[in-house]
Amino acid sequence: MSRLIAVFIALLFLALAFESEMAFSEEGRHSVGFQAGQVGLTNDVGLVYGNALGWGLFFDYAASDWLEFELDYLNSKHSSNSLSLAQSTYEAAVLYNVDQIDVFIPYIKCGAEFVGHTQDLVSSGGIKSYEANAFGLDLGFGGKILLGKSFMSGVDFAYHGIFDASVTPAGAATTKAAQSYFTVMLRLGFVFGSAK
Repeated sequence: MSRLIAVFIALLFLALAFESEMAFSEEGRHSVGFQAGQVGLTNDVGLVYGNALGWGLFFDYAASDWLEFELDYLNSKHSSNSLSLAQSTYEAAVLYNVDQIDVFIPYIKCGAEFVGHTQDLVSSGGIKSYEANAFGLDLGFGGKILLGKSFMSGVDFAYHGIFDASVTPAGAATTKAAQSYFTVMLRLGFVFGSAK
């Protein structure tokens, strides 16, 4: 976690040192990019499968100078106790750009998501793979650094409140399959479109 924050601060100072003059958070300036970072599972699921690095893609549509709509995909693979879990998440969110301080744009966001798990569970016949799907709401904050007119980087912190999903393995008790988690993502994106 401290490395992610150090990288973000280094990118901020780099952007401020070059003082990009044509960097604006404006309606019509959209971004698409790649994200990677920590995916921390919580509660019973987190105890069994542990945390992992995850990766994904994002697309931000700037509806106005202050409001953006975001679609993102996140994938992570967790492994612990000889069991594994693969998680895929599809999220839609609304971002509110709090302010713009030179090339730095802090934001807050909230959204909804669908999460799918494929995970190993212990059943009467040994370890078998099961699938579960769940719905959740998330809340987060972060910051973007505009690197000229065409690129951006940033960090995104989010808590994903998942409505618990359970599965019942053959010959075993019902087990929690999908629960809440948090993410800390570094982002790098391409900015396109013309300001309105």
